[in-house]
Amino acid sequence: MRNAPDAANASGRDYATLSRMLADAETLCATNDALLAGQYRHLRGRIAALLELALPANAAQATS
Repeated sequence: MRNAPDAANASGRDYATLSRMLADAETLCATNDALLAGQYRHLRGRIAALLELALPANAAQATS
């Protein structure tokens, strides 16, 4: 089991990674690929949901 500072660092790292992935998914959604447009939107939605789950604890407290 990780100690609290390591867990906080991992959470922040996960959030940053997912944020970059969401930006990439947004770029994919902006393309005009008719065959993959639905898949890109689905991917963006899944990443956005994961991003909500990975919200660092200090940011979650600030929003509530």
